[in-house]
Amino acid sequence: MMRPRHLAVLSAALELIPGCGRDVASSSFTSGPHPITSTGDSSGSSGSGASTSSSGSTSAEDSGSGAASASGTTAGNMSTLDMGLIPDFGGQPIGCQGKIDFLFVISSWYSMKYNQTQLQEAFPAFTAMLADEFADFDYHIMVVEAGGNALLNKCDACYDCTGCMLPGCAEYDGPEDYPCKGPFELCDTVSGAGVTITGNFGATNKRCDLFGDNRYIVKGEPNPEAMFKCIATVGEGPKTPVPMTVMQDALEPDMLSGGCNDGFLRKDALLAVVVLNRTQDNLTPGTPQDWYDALVAAKGGNEEAIVTLVLSNDQDLGNGKCPGGPSGANPLRLFAEAAAHGRFESTCVESYIPALQAMAATIVEQCSLLIPG
Repeated sequence: MMRPRHLAVLSAALELIPGCGRDVASSSFTSGPHPITSTGDSSGSSGSGASTSSSGSTSAEDSGSGAASASGTTAGNMSTLDMGLIPDFGGQPIGCQGKIDFLFVISSWYSMKYNQTQLQEAFPAFTAMLADEFADFDYHIMVVEAGGNALLNKCDACYDCTGCMLPGCAEYDGPEDYPCKGPFELCDTVSGAGVTITGNFGATNKRCDLFGDNRYIVKGEPNPEAMFKCIATVGEGPKTPVPMTVMQDALEPDMLSGGCNDGFLRKDALLAVVVLNRTQDNLTPGTPQDWYDALVAAKGGNEEAIVTLVLSNDQDLGNGKCPGGPSGANPLRLFAEAAAHGRFESTCVESYIPALQAMAATIVEQCSLLIPG
């Protein structure tokens, strides 16, 4: 059931349709490159001309202003919300109706454990805000490891070969609780497959038994917060992160239909992508625009059905929060900037709750306007 705020947003969207009140040319929507939104103090400047506002994104408070009343509708007043307009959309339901597919791309490189904890601490406030907005909050929550799963079933002496003498390490130097005996499944070692078992320093290092036997959390999970912590604690170690490669692998058609992530991406759901990676991604082929285009392609070309949040280092910004000298433009920040509804935040802020709550507000807005393709 839509809330009054959602009806107001929908009414504004209907006015953009020719013959429904407001001329398209006079609307506030813009075309071309989409500016980045940053929720931290470091959003003021960047080497790539990033702006402090993102097209199509407003705060939760702003989305409630200017609410229109559906009462008093007449046949000649098409600018007022009326059930008679529904056939204009092919008879399909308007809005995602609380259906949201969450994809978390999390790095397990060295020194990432603290950032993973920050994300887990922010998760309850994030989902609680969405649950309060949607009467029927129907979620899919999948975590993929930015470093890939290739090392997961390798319990040899060279798990962490830092400083060892070739041709090999003298003895096993991996985590004491590493799940060497699994048991492993085929998808456990496939890049982009949803995480259900981890193996790393400081990781869960066990199988996470998800409700429904999927590689992602679904509605009906008895304790979603505990399960998210289980799959999102991927630890820290020698797994070089390539988050944009893994993100694209996770959304390949063969992965989503009959593959490891079968059924994760739903046509009538909004896709929310959160990337947590302290280092820059300089190893994934292509450009940040290419990566975003691949994301849009996975949603059938509908970028209005996608909301992204990137948490990465901001050393390339003049007033960044992360320590260290200046660096070249962070490709992950440029990926967020390419998105129509993207947001960037430094991994070095004290809490990720504000960034995730801002993302939730954008999700609410976009979900109200979504027309399933």
